[in-house]
Amino acid sequence: MEEIGLEEKFEIEKVKWEKTLEEMGLDKIWKKMVAITPFPGKTPMFAEVWFVMPFTRNFFREVGINPELWQRLKYENFVEWSYRVDRAVETSDRCMKEKIPKEEIYWTKNLCYLSHPPAYLCRPDVGKSSCVALYGKYATCEYVHVDDFTREVYWVNGYHNEDGIPVHRWTVGADENISKYFDAEDDVAFTQSTAEHTAPASRKELDERLDRRHLRTGIKIRDAPKKHWDPYDWGMAVRDVITDLRIESFPKWVHATLYMSCVSMISSTIAQSVLTSSEFFIYVYYGLNTTALGINYNLFSYVPLPPMIRVLIGLPQETFVKRMSQLFLGGYDAFHRYTCKEKKIPNLFKLKRYTFEHGQFFPHYKGIPPPMVIARAIPPSLQKINLKQFLETPPSKEFWEILESEARANRETGEIPPADETGRMYFLLDPSIEPLKAKDFPPMDFNEGQIWPFDITREKVEIMVEEGYDGSGRNIEYYSELANKKMGKK
Repeated sequence: MEEIGLEEKFEIEKVKWEKTLEEMGLDKIWKKMVAITPFPGKTPMFAEVWFVMPFTRNFFREVGINPELWQRLKYENFVEWSYRVDRAVETSDRCMKEKIPKEEIYWTKNLCYLSHPPAYLCRPDVGKSSCVALYGKYATCEYVHVDDFTREVYWVNGYHNEDGIPVHRWTVGADENISKYFDAEDDVAFTQSTAEHTAPASRKELDERLDRRHLRTGIKIRDAPKKHWDPYDWGMAVRDVITDLRIESFPKWVHATLYMSCVSMISSTIAQSVLTSSEFFIYVYYGLNTTALGINYNLFSYVPLPPMIRVLIGLPQETFVKRMSQLFLGGYDAFHRYTCKEKKIPNLFKLKRYTFEHGQFFPHYKGIPPPMVIARAIPPSLQKINLKQFLETPPSKEFWEILESEARANRETGEIPPADETGRMYFLLDPSIEPLKAKDFPPMDFNEGQIWPFDITREKVEIMVEEGYDGSGRNIEYYSELANKKMGKK
């Protein structure tokens, strides 16, 4: 039997996807959603994400998204990811040299994005050990980002890790729509090479690197997603080219496994701008376990997929979120911070403030869901799903009422019909626990973040604040236990 060519395979997958959108009527809906797209008339890949994520529906409408703002957001997304890891290395180095007192272990100044991807705060020692568990002792990890509308790779940047610590940043390439926004700091970081990082020698070369071709297929790095439908497949194609580049530039790294972490702009920005760790972890769960959303392709991919991830995504969503929170933050939940200052990433700050004031799932859920509520959120799905995939404990009485009335959940089987049968394109969250409000917390600095117990409620936050807790993480265990005693919890 003759093997199907790349273009033919891509077209088959594209037609299948378009048919799914058409059968559900989503193609007609998308044409009307001109207020949330920078390119009216163009359908982005992963359009399903745009339908269900309040981030796109609300914030893009609020700021008046347009082509120029879309390009600017791509730049802000790039620099924030990159400087996060640079700062994480500095924080790790400091914390390993200093003896951190017990009461300051979870101080936000001692937490960093030594995570993979650098999207959730963790303790440096935990980040180090988890990197080894995830990737092995030696690993090179490059992040591959793709524009949702053009399907072009627009930046590839990453790090070589030794013993769980990033020791060298390697900027492979970034297109001209990114570099045109560079300031002096960025030019030093991404067009100059030092002992700590390697980059092309100019903005022009930075862009041209994305034109490096696959030796066998002749496909450019930037064009790989135009020839391969699924992020895992474009990750494989890009990995072949990056492997050749690594042999040329870093022969001493050939012993290390090369990982590609592949994602689209919209998914990346959602992950980067989450309010809290618990929120990020449910998106990781969906990105690598897309059956939860009724989608038959990956929204995010690791190439190759680390065995540890394969095990974790087999857990129910609630269990996954709790275990990740326990692993990386000792059972606490962090309000994530930005590394770059507002002057460099003004639009990301606008997004964070909007979400903090309204909540992540506004308008269907008004306020900020406590971590335990987020862990048990039920997403909309394009196919039939079962509550067993999401919950480790039964729904509360109030939650059951919503699940039955709005999702038509079956109490006996736990099954929930697909969105085209219910019309539900939004998340459902347990109403038995009151949403948190921005005003409940001490003043929020989005360059610092805050950290709170996983079991917070409005009552517990109020008590902790009254007793003097400032959200910084210092003495968090003391204030949490004090609040529990006042609430009568054992």
